[in-house]
Amino acid sequence: MSDNKVYKEGYKDGLKFAILAARKQGVSEEFITRLEREYSGENGETAIKLVYGETYLIYEKRNMKGMEIISGVAEQGFPVIVMSRDTKSNLSLSKNVKFAPITYDEALTGFNPTQLSQMQEYVISNLADKGVLYIDCIDYIFSTSTSVQNVIRFLTVLKDKVLDRSGIFILSLNKDAIAKAELSMIEKEFKNTIKIKTD
Repeated sequence: MSDNKVYKEGYKDGLKFAILAARKQGVSEEFITRLEREYSGENGETAIKLVYGETYLIYEKRNMKGMEIISGVAEQGFPVIVMSRDTKSNLSLSKNVKFAPITYDEALTGFNPTQLSQMQEYVISNLADKGVLYIDCIDYIFSTSTSVQNVIRFLTVLKDKVLDRSGIFILSLNKDAIAKAELSMIEKEFKNTIKIKTD
């Protein structure tokens, strides 16, 4: 490993620690934002810059990029809620992450995909100010729901709650698994698209 690479990794680790420490000590958001910009700036043009009070769509057949992004967000100490079919994710072990598996397996203490009102209540009860909500199973929820409108209403309510608290809502979905009408309704609510290489 080159000295330059070691230096960059050490510098980035130091910034990560500084962000966590600043957040715990109640340092001003302006200062924390500057640290976060510096932290993400190392990747240059490839860095994904998320903005408070915004919604994001990721189109992918599997949730790999979405999980990579939300893992990076969680590592920086942000309060995160994850709703995912990925029941084996290590994110469930993070202190600042509330992880809700979407599954019919009752032993995993999550939600089955038809429990929209319970999922909605869970998010509203656990969402912190400037928190991040990540969902990667909306195509699964659509496929099990008896009402498209109920799913759209569920997403709209959650979106409004996240934005009311100046948070960030990231939705990862396989657009090939959703009808065009439903996709069009989702795209009206989620204005930003995170571009990724097709998987």
